[in-house]
Amino acid sequence: MRRPPLRKLLPWTLLCVPLVFAARAATDYNAVPSAMQSEQSATRAQPELADGTPANPQTAVSAQTLLKLTTSLSAPPDQDGAERRLLHGYAEIAAGHLHAARAQAEQLVREHPHFSLAQLLLGDVMQASRGETAGFAAVPAPSLPLEVAQQNARILELRAEALARLGAYTAPPPAGAIPANLVALAPDVQRAIVVDTARSRLYLFHQRNGIPQLEASYYFSQGKLGAGKTRVGDMKTPLGIYFITRKIGAKDLKPLYGAGALTLNYPNEWDKQQGYTGFGVWLHGTPPNSYARVPLASDGCVVLSNPDVRSLMTDTPAGSTPVVITRHVQWLDAPQWAAQRQRVTAQLQGDVIRAASQGERPQDALNTASSPKVAAHAAPTTPGALTILQYPGQIVVQYSSADSPGNTLYRQYWAQRSTQWQLIFQGSVS
Repeated sequence: MRRPPLRKLLPWTLLCVPLVFAARAATDYNAVPSAMQSEQSATRAQPELADGTPANPQTAVSAQTLLKLTTSLSAPPDQDGAERRLLHGYAEIAAGHLHAARAQAEQLVREHPHFSLAQLLLGDVMQASRGETAGFAAVPAPSLPLEVAQQNARILELRAEALARLGAYTAPPPAGAIPANLVALAPDVQRAIVVDTARSRLYLFHQRNGIPQLEASYYFSQGKLGAGKTRVGDMKTPLGIYFITRKIGAKDLKPLYGAGALTLNYPNEWDKQQGYTGFGVWLHGTPPNSYARVPLASDGCVVLSNPDVRSLMTDTPAGSTPVVITRHVQWLDAPQWAAQRQRVTAQLQGDVIRAASQGERPQDALNTASSPKVAAHAAPTTPGALTILQYPGQIVVQYSSADSPGNTLYRQYWAQRSTQWQLIFQGSVS
Protein backbone atom coordinates (compact mmCIF):
# COMPACT_ATOMS: atom_id res chain seq x y z
CA MET A 1 0.00 0.00 0.00
CA ARG A 2 1.36 3.41 -0.98
CA ARG A 3 1.95 5.62 2.05
CA PRO A 4 1.02 9.31 1.89
CA PRO A 5 3.87 11.82 2.07
CA LEU A 6 5.15 12.57 5.58
CA ARG A 7 4.25 16.25 5.19
CA LYS A 8 0.59 15.23 4.83
CA LEU A 9 0.62 12.81 7.74
CA LEU A 10 2.45 15.11 10.15
CA PRO A 11 -0.45 17.52 10.91
CA TRP A 12 -2.78 14.57 11.40
CA THR A 13 -0.35 12.92 13.78
CA LEU A 14 0.11 16.10 15.80
CA LEU A 15 -3.64 16.27 16.31
CA CYS A 16 -3.70 12.62 17.26
CA VAL A 17 -0.87 12.57 19.80
CA PRO A 18 -2.42 14.42 22.79
CA LEU A 19 -5.56 12.30 22.64
CA VAL A 20 -4.32 8.76 22.22
CA PHE A 21 -0.90 8.33 23.82
CA ALA A 22 -1.26 6.54 27.12
CA ALA A 23 1.07 5.99 30.06
CA ARG A 24 0.14 2.45 31.00
CA ALA A 25 -2.37 -0.31 30.40
CA ALA A 26 -5.65 -0.09 32.31
CA THR A 27 -5.53 -3.81 33.03
CA ASP A 28 -1.98 -3.77 34.41
CA TYR A 29 -1.22 -0.69 36.50
CA ASN A 30 2.13 -1.99 37.71
CA ALA A 31 3.60 -2.98 34.34
CA VAL A 32 5.15 0.32 33.26
CA PRO A 33 8.96 0.29 33.37
CA SER A 34 10.55 3.43 34.76
CA ALA A 35 12.28 4.04 31.43
CA MET A 36 8.92 4.31 29.75
CA GLN A 37 7.55 6.49 32.52
CA SER A 38 10.40 8.93 31.92
CA GLU A 39 9.11 9.54 28.40
CA GLN A 40 5.84 11.04 29.65
CA SER A 41 5.25 14.66 28.86
CA ALA A 42 4.14 17.18 31.46
CA THR A 43 1.52 18.52 29.05
CA ARG A 44 -2.01 18.07 30.40
CA ALA A 45 -5.46 19.06 29.19
CA GLN A 46 -8.49 19.56 31.41
CA PRO A 47 -11.71 19.23 29.38
CA GLU A 48 -14.94 19.52 31.33
CA LEU A 49 -18.04 17.36 31.46
CA ALA A 50 -21.53 18.79 31.05
CA ASP A 51 -21.97 19.32 34.80
CA GLY A 52 -18.79 21.40 35.04
CA THR A 53 -16.54 18.74 36.60
CA PRO A 54 -13.11 18.35 35.00
CA ALA A 55 -12.58 15.30 32.84
CA ASN A 56 -9.43 13.20 32.86
CA PRO A 57 -6.02 14.83 32.70
CA GLN A 58 -4.28 13.58 29.56
CA THR A 59 -0.57 12.88 29.36
CA ALA A 60 1.22 12.53 26.02
CA VAL A 61 3.93 9.91 25.54
CA SER A 62 5.76 8.75 22.46
CA ALA A 63 4.13 6.54 19.87
CA GLN A 64 6.74 3.85 20.46
CA THR A 65 6.01 3.82 24.18
CA LEU A 66 2.31 3.30 23.62
CA LEU A 67 3.01 0.58 21.09
CA LYS A 68 5.14 -1.25 23.64
CA LEU A 69 2.46 -0.92 26.30
CA THR A 70 -0.33 -2.18 24.06
CA THR A 71 1.49 -4.86 22.10
CA SER A 72 0.12 -7.54 24.42
CA LEU A 73 -3.55 -7.39 23.52
CA SER A 74 -4.75 -10.14 25.82
CA ALA A 75 -6.95 -9.30 28.81
CA PRO A 76 -7.22 -11.04 32.18
CA PRO A 77 -9.82 -13.84 32.38
CA ASP A 78 -13.42 -12.58 32.11
CA GLN A 79 -12.24 -9.09 31.12
CA ASP A 80 -12.67 -7.49 27.73
CA GLY A 81 -9.58 -6.14 25.95
CA ALA A 82 -11.38 -3.99 23.36
CA GLU A 83 -10.44 -0.71 25.01
CA ARG A 84 -6.75 -1.53 25.07
CA ARG A 85 -6.84 -2.71 21.47
CA LEU A 86 -8.58 0.48 20.37
CA LEU A 87 -5.74 2.60 21.75
CA HIS A 88 -3.22 0.21 20.20
CA GLY A 89 -4.79 0.91 16.81
CA TYR A 90 -4.39 4.65 17.26
CA ALA A 91 -0.80 4.14 18.41
CA GLU A 92 -0.14 2.30 15.14
CA ILE A 93 -1.56 5.25 13.19
CA ALA A 94 0.57 7.78 15.04
CA ALA A 95 3.64 5.64 14.47
CA GLY A 96 2.88 5.57 10.74
CA HIS A 97 2.00 1.85 10.70
CA LEU A 98 -1.21 2.33 8.72
CA HIS A 99 -1.45 -1.23 7.42
CA ALA A 100 -1.20 -2.64 10.95
CA ALA A 101 -3.67 -0.04 12.23
CA ARG A 102 -6.20 -0.97 9.56
CA ALA A 103 -5.85 -4.68 10.35
CA GLN A 104 -6.40 -3.92 14.04
CA ALA A 105 -9.44 -1.74 13.30
CA GLU A 106 -11.01 -4.26 10.94
CA GLN A 107 -10.60 -7.08 13.46
CA LEU A 108 -12.09 -4.97 16.25
CA VAL A 109 -15.08 -4.03 14.07
CA ARG A 110 -15.64 -7.69 13.14
CA GLU A 111 -15.62 -8.76 16.77
CA HIS A 112 -17.62 -5.76 18.07
CA PRO A 113 -19.68 -4.44 15.14
CA HIS A 114 -21.66 -2.11 17.42
CA PHE A 115 -18.58 -0.50 18.99
CA SER A 116 -18.82 3.04 17.60
CA LEU A 117 -15.26 3.96 18.53
CA ALA A 118 -13.96 0.95 16.62
CA GLN A 119 -15.87 2.15 13.55
CA LEU A 120 -14.40 5.61 14.07
CA LEU A 121 -10.89 4.13 14.30
CA LEU A 122 -11.41 2.38 10.97
CA GLY A 123 -12.62 5.63 9.41
CA ASP A 124 -9.62 7.53 10.76
CA VAL A 125 -7.25 4.89 9.39
CA MET A 126 -8.81 5.16 5.96
CA GLN A 127 -8.59 8.96 6.03
CA ALA A 128 -4.94 8.81 7.10
CA SER A 129 -4.25 6.33 4.31
CA ARG A 130 -5.56 8.87 1.81
CA GLY A 131 -3.29 11.54 3.28
CA GLU A 132 -6.18 13.53 4.75
CA THR A 133 -5.41 15.52 7.89
CA ALA A 134 -8.70 14.81 9.64
CA GLY A 135 -7.24 13.97 13.04
CA PHE A 136 -8.38 11.67 15.81
CA ALA A 137 -12.18 11.69 16.13
CA ALA A 138 -12.17 14.87 14.08
CA VAL A 139 -15.28 16.98 13.69
CA PRO A 140 -16.13 18.57 10.34
CA ALA A 141 -16.34 22.33 10.04
CA PRO A 142 -19.62 23.87 11.27
CA SER A 143 -22.37 23.70 8.67
CA LEU A 144 -25.95 24.83 8.53
CA PRO A 145 -27.70 21.59 7.46
CA LEU A 146 -29.26 19.82 10.44
CA GLU A 147 -27.96 16.40 9.39
CA VAL A 148 -24.38 17.65 9.37
CA ALA A 149 -24.84 19.32 12.77
CA GLN A 150 -26.17 16.05 14.22
CA GLN A 151 -23.19 14.15 12.84
CA ASN A 152 -20.93 16.81 14.31
CA ALA A 153 -22.49 16.38 17.77
CA ARG A 154 -22.24 12.59 17.57
CA ILE A 155 -18.53 12.72 16.81
CA LEU A 156 -17.99 15.11 19.70
CA GLU A 157 -19.73 12.60 22.00
CA LEU A 158 -17.50 9.81 20.73
CA ARG A 159 -14.44 11.98 21.22
CA ALA A 160 -15.53 12.52 24.85
CA GLU A 161 -15.80 8.75 25.24
CA ALA A 162 -12.34 8.26 23.77
CA LEU A 163 -10.90 10.84 26.17
CA ALA A 164 -12.61 9.18 29.13
CA ARG A 165 -11.23 5.78 28.15
CA LEU A 166 -7.79 7.25 27.57
CA GLY A 167 -7.72 8.64 31.11
CA ALA A 168 -7.47 5.13 32.55
CA TYR A 169 -4.13 4.83 30.74
CA THR A 170 -2.68 8.33 30.98
CA ALA A 171 -3.44 8.87 34.68
CA PRO A 172 -4.17 5.54 36.38
CA PRO A 173 -4.34 5.23 40.16
CA PRO A 174 -0.91 5.02 41.79
CA ALA A 175 0.25 1.44 42.27
CA GLY A 176 -1.17 0.00 45.47
CA ALA A 177 -3.34 3.05 46.17
CA ILE A 178 -6.67 2.75 47.99
CA PRO A 179 -9.64 5.17 47.87
CA ALA A 180 -10.13 7.17 51.07
CA ASN A 181 -13.82 6.20 50.89
CA LEU A 182 -13.01 2.59 51.87
CA VAL A 183 -12.03 3.17 55.50
CA ALA A 184 -12.34 -0.47 56.58
CA LEU A 185 -13.88 -3.67 55.20
CA ALA A 186 -15.11 -6.48 57.44
CA PRO A 187 -13.70 -9.94 56.57
CA ASP A 188 -17.00 -11.03 55.02
CA VAL A 189 -16.96 -8.09 52.56
CA GLN A 190 -14.74 -9.42 49.81
CA ARG A 191 -15.60 -6.90 47.09
CA ALA A 192 -16.05 -3.13 47.02
CA ILE A 193 -16.80 -0.78 44.13
CA VAL A 194 -15.80 2.88 43.80
CA VAL A 195 -17.26 4.92 40.94
CA ASP A 196 -15.46 8.08 39.78
CA THR A 197 -17.96 10.15 37.79
CA ALA A 198 -15.41 12.76 36.63
CA ARG A 199 -13.33 10.04 34.98
CA SER A 200 -16.24 7.82 33.87
CA ARG A 201 -14.38 4.97 35.59
CA LEU A 202 -15.58 2.19 37.88
CA TYR A 203 -12.96 0.54 40.11
CA LEU A 204 -13.46 -2.96 41.52
CA PHE A 205 -11.55 -3.92 44.68
CA HIS A 206 -10.93 -7.33 46.21
CA GLN A 207 -10.05 -7.55 49.88
CA ARG A 208 -6.88 -9.52 50.53
CA ASN A 209 -5.41 -9.83 54.03
CA GLY A 210 -7.61 -7.00 55.23
CA ILE A 211 -6.50 -4.56 52.50
CA PRO A 212 -8.59 -3.55 49.45
CA GLN A 213 -6.62 -4.21 46.28
CA LEU A 214 -7.55 -2.92 42.84
CA GLU A 215 -8.69 -5.82 40.71
CA ALA A 216 -10.15 -4.17 37.61
CA SER A 217 -11.42 -0.90 36.21
CA TYR A 218 -14.17 -0.29 33.67
CA TYR A 219 -15.36 2.61 31.54
CA PHE A 220 -19.00 3.52 32.16
CA SER A 221 -21.68 5.96 31.05
CA GLN A 222 -23.62 8.06 33.59
CA GLY A 223 -26.70 10.28 33.60
CA LYS A 224 -27.31 12.64 30.70
CA LEU A 225 -26.97 15.61 33.06
CA GLY A 226 -24.03 14.24 35.03
CA ALA A 227 -23.94 13.33 38.72
CA GLY A 228 -25.73 14.53 41.85
CA LYS A 229 -29.21 13.02 41.71
CA THR A 230 -31.79 14.61 44.05
CA ARG A 231 -35.16 13.98 42.42
CA VAL A 232 -36.98 11.56 40.17
CA GLY A 233 -36.44 12.17 36.47
CA ASP A 234 -33.52 14.60 36.83
CA MET A 235 -31.34 12.49 34.51
CA LYS A 236 -28.48 12.41 37.02
CA THR A 237 -26.50 9.62 38.67
CA PRO A 238 -26.60 9.69 42.49
CA LEU A 239 -23.59 10.45 44.65
CA GLY A 240 -22.97 8.76 47.99
CA ILE A 241 -22.65 5.37 49.67
CA TYR A 242 -24.81 2.54 48.36
CA PHE A 243 -25.02 -1.24 48.45
CA ILE A 244 -25.87 -3.87 45.85
CA THR A 245 -29.30 -5.24 46.71
CA ARG A 246 -29.62 -7.98 44.07
CA LYS A 247 -28.23 -9.39 40.83
CA ILE A 248 -30.47 -9.82 37.79
CA GLY A 249 -29.52 -11.98 34.81
CA ALA A 250 -30.20 -11.10 31.19
CA LYS A 251 -33.11 -13.56 30.89
CA ASP A 252 -35.05 -11.57 33.49
CA LEU A 253 -34.36 -8.17 31.94
CA LYS A 254 -35.56 -6.11 29.02
CA PRO A 255 -32.98 -5.83 26.21
CA LEU A 256 -32.32 -2.20 27.24
CA TYR A 257 -30.39 -3.46 30.30
CA GLY A 258 -28.11 -5.77 28.37
CA ALA A 259 -26.31 -8.76 29.87
CA GLY A 260 -27.26 -8.15 33.50
CA ALA A 261 -27.82 -5.69 36.30
CA LEU A 262 -26.75 -4.99 39.87
CA THR A 263 -29.42 -2.96 41.66
CA LEU A 264 -28.55 -0.25 44.21
CA ASN A 265 -30.42 0.88 47.33
CA TYR A 266 -31.05 4.41 46.03
CA PRO A 267 -32.53 6.34 47.75
CA ASN A 268 -30.67 5.17 50.86
CA GLU A 269 -31.46 6.31 54.40
CA TRP A 270 -29.28 9.39 54.02
CA ASP A 271 -30.98 10.35 50.76
CA LYS A 272 -34.46 9.95 52.27
CA GLN A 273 -33.63 12.32 55.10
CA GLN A 274 -32.40 14.85 52.54
CA GLY A 275 -35.73 14.58 50.71
CA TYR A 276 -34.21 12.97 47.61
CA THR A 277 -36.60 11.07 45.35
CA GLY A 278 -36.25 8.56 42.54
CA PHE A 279 -35.82 4.82 42.14
CA GLY A 280 -34.36 2.09 39.96
CA VAL A 281 -30.70 3.12 39.90
CA TRP A 282 -28.69 0.14 38.63
CA LEU A 283 -25.32 -0.88 37.32
CA HIS A 284 -26.25 -2.58 34.05
CA GLY A 285 -25.22 -3.46 30.50
CA THR A 286 -26.10 -2.11 27.07
CA PRO A 287 -28.77 -3.14 24.55
CA PRO A 288 -27.79 -5.58 21.77
CA ASN A 289 -27.40 -2.85 19.14
CA SER A 290 -24.71 -1.00 21.11
CA TYR A 291 -21.33 -1.95 22.53
CA ALA A 292 -21.02 1.06 24.84
CA ARG A 293 -22.63 4.43 25.43
CA VAL A 294 -21.07 7.88 25.45
CA PRO A 295 -20.11 9.34 28.87
CA LEU A 296 -23.40 11.20 29.47
CA ALA A 297 -26.17 8.99 28.10
CA SER A 298 -28.22 7.20 30.78
CA ASP A 299 -31.28 8.22 32.78
CA GLY A 300 -29.18 8.01 35.94
CA CYS A 301 -27.83 4.46 35.97
CA VAL A 302 -24.19 3.41 35.68
CA VAL A 303 -24.01 1.68 32.28
CA LEU A 304 -21.15 -0.62 31.27
CA SER A 305 -20.46 -2.72 28.19
CA ASN A 306 -21.95 -6.20 28.32
CA PRO A 307 -18.56 -7.96 28.60
CA ASP A 308 -17.69 -5.67 31.50
CA VAL A 309 -20.98 -6.11 33.34
CA ARG A 310 -20.65 -9.89 33.03
CA SER A 311 -17.17 -9.68 34.51
CA LEU A 312 -18.37 -7.41 37.31
CA MET A 313 -21.25 -9.71 38.20
CA THR A 314 -19.16 -12.88 38.32
CA ASP A 315 -17.78 -12.57 41.85
CA THR A 316 -19.62 -9.54 43.22
CA PRO A 317 -22.27 -10.64 45.72
CA ALA A 318 -25.43 -8.76 46.58
CA GLY A 319 -26.23 -7.70 50.13
CA SER A 320 -23.01 -6.53 51.72
CA THR A 321 -21.06 -5.21 48.71
CA PRO A 322 -20.65 -1.41 48.93
CA VAL A 323 -20.72 0.93 45.94
CA VAL A 324 -19.36 4.42 46.63
CA ILE A 325 -20.18 6.92 43.87
CA THR A 326 -18.08 10.07 44.03
CA ARG A 327 -17.08 12.94 41.75
CA HIS A 328 -13.37 12.44 42.38
CA VAL A 329 -11.53 9.59 44.10
CA GLN A 330 -8.96 10.59 46.71
CA TRP A 331 -6.22 7.97 46.50
CA LEU A 332 -4.16 7.06 49.58
CA ASP A 333 -0.99 5.03 49.69
CA ALA A 334 -0.92 2.02 52.03
CA PRO A 335 0.55 3.84 55.09
CA GLN A 336 -1.89 6.76 54.67
CA TRP A 337 -4.82 4.38 54.37
CA ALA A 338 -3.75 2.37 57.45
CA ALA A 339 -3.42 5.60 59.47
CA GLN A 340 -6.87 6.76 58.33
CA ARG A 341 -8.44 3.41 59.21
CA GLN A 342 -6.92 3.51 62.69
CA ARG A 343 -7.97 7.12 63.28
CA VAL A 344 -11.58 6.83 62.07
CA THR A 345 -12.15 3.46 63.72
CA ALA A 346 -10.85 4.75 67.05
CA GLN A 347 -13.06 7.82 66.74
CA LEU A 348 -16.27 5.96 65.90
CA GLN A 349 -16.05 2.46 67.35
CA GLY A 350 -17.14 3.36 70.86
CA ASP A 351 -20.19 5.28 69.62
CA VAL A 352 -21.08 2.52 67.14
CA ILE A 353 -21.00 -0.17 69.82
CA ARG A 354 -22.89 2.00 72.33
CA ALA A 355 -25.67 2.82 69.85
CA ALA A 356 -25.99 -0.82 68.76
CA SER A 357 -26.12 -2.12 72.33
CA GLN A 358 -28.82 0.42 73.24
CA GLY A 359 -30.88 -0.34 70.13
CA GLU A 360 -31.35 3.33 69.25
CA ARG A 361 -33.50 4.13 66.23
CA PRO A 362 -33.13 7.87 65.66
CA GLN A 363 -35.00 7.62 62.36
CA ASP A 364 -38.16 6.67 64.27
CA ALA A 365 -37.83 9.68 66.54
CA LEU A 366 -37.86 11.96 63.50
CA ASN A 367 -41.24 10.58 62.50
CA THR A 368 -42.82 10.59 65.96
CA ALA A 369 -44.80 13.81 66.19
CA SER A 370 -45.84 13.30 69.83
CA SER A 371 -42.29 12.96 71.16
CA PRO A 372 -39.84 14.10 68.50
CA LYS A 373 -36.89 14.12 70.90
CA VAL A 374 -37.35 10.61 72.25
CA ALA A 375 -35.65 7.94 70.21
CA ALA A 376 -37.42 4.64 69.64
CA HIS A 377 -35.56 1.41 70.42
CA ALA A 378 -35.16 -1.97 68.82
CA ALA A 379 -33.49 -5.18 69.94
CA PRO A 380 -29.92 -4.35 71.05
CA THR A 381 -27.02 -5.96 69.22
CA THR A 382 -23.30 -6.42 69.69
CA PRO A 383 -21.49 -5.48 66.45
CA GLY A 384 -18.98 -7.84 64.93
CA ALA A 385 -16.25 -6.62 62.57
CA LEU A 386 -17.08 -3.23 61.06
CA THR A 387 -17.21 -2.09 57.46
CA ILE A 388 -16.71 1.70 57.50
CA LEU A 389 -17.31 3.83 54.42
CA GLN A 390 -17.09 7.58 54.13
CA TYR A 391 -18.28 10.30 51.80
CA PRO A 392 -18.12 14.07 52.45
CA GLY A 393 -20.40 14.78 55.39
CA GLN A 394 -21.45 11.18 56.03
CA ILE A 395 -20.18 7.82 57.26
CA VAL A 396 -21.91 4.46 56.89
CA VAL A 397 -21.05 1.58 59.20
CA GLN A 398 -22.14 -1.97 58.35
CA TYR A 399 -21.82 -5.02 60.59
CA SER A 400 -23.25 -8.41 61.47
CA SER A 401 -24.42 -9.18 64.99
CA ALA A 402 -21.85 -10.97 67.12
CA ASP A 403 -24.74 -12.19 69.34
CA SER A 404 -26.49 -14.14 66.60
CA PRO A 405 -24.15 -14.96 63.73
CA GLY A 406 -25.99 -15.35 60.46
CA ASN A 407 -27.01 -13.37 57.44
CA THR A 408 -28.54 -10.39 59.23
CA LEU A 409 -26.79 -7.14 58.38
CA TYR A 410 -27.08 -3.88 60.29
CA ARG A 411 -26.20 -0.39 59.15
CA GLN A 412 -25.67 2.91 60.86
CA TYR A 413 -25.67 6.26 59.05
CA TRP A 414 -23.72 9.08 60.70
CA ALA A 415 -23.98 12.74 59.66
CA GLN A 416 -21.32 15.33 60.33
CA ARG A 417 -22.58 18.19 62.48
CA SER A 418 -19.79 20.74 62.75
CA THR A 419 -16.94 18.73 64.32
CA GLN A 420 -19.22 16.01 65.75
CA TRP A 421 -20.82 12.93 64.24
CA GLN A 422 -24.52 12.32 64.85
CA LEU A 423 -26.31 9.00 64.34
CA ILE A 424 -29.30 9.51 62.01
CA PHE A 425 -30.24 5.90 61.18
CA GLN A 426 -29.72 2.45 62.63
CA GLY A 427 -31.40 -0.81 61.75
CA SER A 428 -31.23 -4.22 60.12
CA VAL A 429 -31.15 -4.31 56.35
CA SER A 430 -31.38 -8.04 55.64
